[in-house]
Amino acid sequence: MNQLIFNIEKTFKASEEELCAIKNTLKEEQLKRNEIFLRAGEICQKLAFISEGSMRLFYDSPDKEVCNDFFFENSMVGSLASFLAQTPSIVNIAAIENCRFYVLDRSKVMELISKYDSLKKMADVIVQEQLLRAEKREAALLSIGPEERFKILLEEHPKIFKRIPLHYVASYLGITPETLSRYRTKFLA
Repeated sequence: MNQLIFNIEKTFKASEEELCAIKNTLKEEQLKRNEIFLRAGEICQKLAFISEGSMRLFYDSPDKEVCNDFFFENSMVGSLASFLAQTPSIVNIAAIENCRFYVLDRSKVMELISKYDSLKKMADVIVQEQLLRAEKREAALLSIGPEERFKILLEEHPKIFKRIPLHYVASYLGITPETLSRYRTKFLA
């Protein structure tokens, strides 16, 4: 929690009162590997800041799961669309590794951002970052070939190849595990 509070204080210049309010709101939770944080069809009632471990966001399709994003330490996780609109989530979120994280319930989030300006700014930045991530991801899938997507992922996020099972990485890239293996041999040899 200390890292999260430090980041909020440093980035958003939160007052001692604001930091205390957020500390009192956060609840520590844990998930074991493969446990679900959010299921498609549920309304997202909480957001979490990961302090240890990793999670994946994925869609269910008729014949397979399609991985769309990964979250690591110091990341916020949740279905922002479901959380904000209070509609059923279309995504699932599950732990890849054992995870420890701090949860903010929706009612508390809304109370905090209505009361504190720096926390409202933080919420705005989080929404903006999520929109930018989603747009960048969509653009990559639509306009960049799979080999180039692999090279970009390897360059920008090398830890994914060390911590994430390769079948999830292949799904994220929109390729088969065999194609991923060929790319790894070609570029990592």
